Amino acid sequence: MDDNQVFDVAVIGAGIIGSGIAYELSKLDISAAIIDKADMPTQGTSKGNSGILHAGYDDPEGSLRAELVVEGNRRYDDWQQELGVSVRRTGSMVVGFSDSDMDYIRSLSDKGTARGVEGLELLSGEEVKALEPNLNPEVKGALRAKTAGVVCPMRMVNLLFKNAAVNGVTPFMGREVLGFQFADDGVVGIDTSGGSVRARTVVNAAGVHGDEVSAMAGIEDYPITPRRGEYILLEPHPDYNVGHVIFPTPDTHSKGALVIPTATGDILIGPTAHDLPKSEQDNTSTTREGLREIMDKTSKLVPTLSTTLTVKTYAGNRAEPNTKDFVIERYDKPAGFINAIGIRSPGLTAAPAIADRVVSMVEESVGRRGPNTTFRNIRFVEHHPTEEAKEDIRWADSLTPNLDSPPKVLLEEAWNFGVQTEIYNYSCFCDRGLGVDLGSTFQNALIAYLQEQGLSLDE
Repeated sequence: MDDNQVFDVAVIGAGIIGSGIAYELSKLDISAAIIDKADMPTQGTSKGNSGILHAGYDDPEGSLRAELVVEGNRRYDDWQQELGVSVRRTGSMVVGFSDSDMDYIRSLSDKGTARGVEGLELLSGEEVKALEPNLNPEVKGALRAKTAGVVCPMRMVNLLFKNAAVNGVTPFMGREVLGFQFADDGVVGIDTSGGSVRARTVVNAAGVHGDEVSAMAGIEDYPITPRRGEYILLEPHPDYNVGHVIFPTPDTHSKGALVIPTATGDILIGPTAHDLPKSEQDNTSTTREGLREIMDKTSKLVPTLSTTLTVKTYAGNRAEPNTKDFVIERYDKPAGFINAIGIRSPGLTAAPAIADRVVSMVEESVGRRGPNTTFRNIRFVEHHPTEEAKEDIRWADSLTPNLDSPPKVLLEEAWNFGVQTEIYNYSCFCDRGLGVDLGSTFQNALIAYLQEQGLSLDE
C-alpha cells in the first residue's frame, strides 16, 4: 500500500451502504478506498438487522425512502446474480384485525399501486389463514406483497466488500475517523487513528456515527438518534413457522414487531424501536423488558410462538435522522464531500439504489469514468452438505460432530476464498443457518481450527 497515494474517492463505513457503494465504484476505472473503525465489515447496523427486502408501498410520499426503496428492491436481483447471495422472495403480509386496520391496509395497497409496486393483492381473512395457518385466527385480512423477501445481511455485505477489494478498492480497516484535511474549501484527506488517507472525494456512510463524521466536515444539520431494535432468533418449528414476512398494521413510530422467515431457514421475531441517548449509540445489549415486549407483540400475530427453541437474542442500533428521511447530498462547501447518512428503514432494501445514486455523485465530483476492464465477480457458492456427502465423504466431517456446524471441507473453502487473516466474518461465510452452530461449542472449535491454520489467538 502506497502511503502517498491520493484516491479519487474514499468511502467511510463498511456496512451495507458503504460496501455497496464501494462495490459499485469498483466496476469503474476509479481509485477508491473504504475505511471503517471495525476490523471487519458489517459490524454496525448491518449485523443487527431484520434482513427484510421491503416491497415499497408505505414510505412517505415525496421522500427519498419512497423513491429509492422500489428501485432498490428490483436491483437486488442484479446483486443476487452477480454475487450469488440468495434473495428469498418470500412475500410479505400486513395483517389486520379490525375494520380500521383494514381501512389502513387498503390505503397502503392504493399507495403501492400508484408507485408501481408489482404483485400487490388484498386477501380476505380466510385466504390469509389458508396461506399462513399459524396466524392468529381472528385475522380479518391482509395486504400481500409478492416482491418482498429476505436476505442474509452479513453474507451480502461480506460479498460486496470482498468483491470491492478484489477489484481494486483498498480497505483501511480498524481505523476510526478523527477529522478531515481541507484545501481551497475542499476535502483532501481523512485523519484516522491509523494515519491519514488522502482522497479527492469522501463519501460518509458511517451509520449511527454519520452525524459526527458530517460535523467534522462542517455540516451539522442532521443529528442522528440511535434507535435500538431488539430481536429473538428461534429455530424453526411447525407450531409457529411462517412462509411470509408478517407485519402488523404499523403505527406512526415504526413498522412494529414482525415474524420473519430468515434467509437461512430460522424464525426471527422483533424488533423493538426505542430511542437511545447519543452516548448509548454503540450499546447493543438486549433487555428483559425489550424481549418481553417482542413476545407480547408477536404473539398477537402468531399465538403459538414459543421461546423454547431460542437460538440467541441480539440488538442493533439504527440511525434515525431528524429529517425522518435518508440524507444523500453532495456539497460545494466543502467540495468533494458526500453524505449518505440517516439510512434508517428501509435502508437495507434501498442499498443498491443508494449506491447507484452516490456513484453518480462521485462522478459529478471527479469526472465520468469508464468501466474497470479487469473487473471480475467472485460469487458465493451455496452448498448442501448432506447431498454432497453422498458424492464426497469429506462433507460428512463436521467441525463439531452431532451439531449443526459446517463441514471441514466448507471451512477450507472459506479459508481459500480469502478469509485467512482478513477474517471477513468467517462463520457467516460458511454458516448453514443461524442455528446451534453459533453456540460456544462451535465457537471454541472454530477458534481451535483457525489456530491450526496459523492464526494467533489475538488474531
